[in-house]
Amino acid sequence: MRQLRGWAIASVALLWAAAPARAETVEEIAGKHVFERCKACHSVELGKMGFGPSLHGIIGRPAASLPMFLYSDALKASGLIWTEDNLRSWMAGNDKLVPGTRMRHVGITDKAEQDYLIAYLKTQSAAMGPEQARVLLDRAVAKLKADGPDKAFATFNDPKGGFIARDLYVFVFDMTGKYMASGANPKLTGSDAKDLHDAEGKDIVREMINIANSTGSGEVDYMWLNRVDNRVEKKRSMIQRVGDYIVGVGYYFN
Repeated sequence: MRQLRGWAIASVALLWAAAPARAETVEEIAGKHVFERCKACHSVELGKMGFGPSLHGIIGRPAASLPMFLYSDALKASGLIWTEDNLRSWMAGNDKLVPGTRMRHVGITDKAEQDYLIAYLKTQSAAMGPEQARVLLDRAVAKLKADGPDKAFATFNDPKGGFIARDLYVFVFDMTGKYMASGANPKLTGSDAKDLHDAEGKDIVREMINIANSTGSGEVDYMWLNRVDNRVEKKRSMIQRVGDYIVGVGYYFN
């Protein structure tokens, strides 16, 4: 019986290993052809830079957030998240979307071609990391300082406010641990989170308050549910104190 069970498990493993990869859709294949126009400057390989930055993982990424590429000041100041709508506007007229950008205008104005290219770029995914989290946090801090609490918190909670990038989002506590904003769940606004624990019982918010009171900025590691794959994973939140508030952005890591 044990031999039979072992044979069955091995057979399933072999079948799984031999299973074909997901077939490309017609849209993705068409998008790959459209991307030929972009290849003179861009790659979809992770970390490979050319005249333009790598487009690996571009969908949902904060603009100007790859540390190995020198972006224009205009793009760094744009505050854009590469949503599908923003990418379409960029393809149609990048110099109109971000005046002062250095990228040569190519112009893909046909909506079908835009859809095909986005479908292809979606297959070139990458996890968000510390670089993208830092960019989003810096933008949030600048927003809070410039616009004040009420307007900034409303923007952080708005799914279209430009402060949610795939699994990255901005959260804000006051110095007592009360939620002032949460891009992941705006309904948390106003709730008391000072006793919030992670999956291993760690006091997350109290540690953030301690850091904010002592050094003003830092990082907190904890175990948290990743809703992308529905698993509890390691997460790190970068936080910064701004007046009477703690602003943070967290990302998952191995």
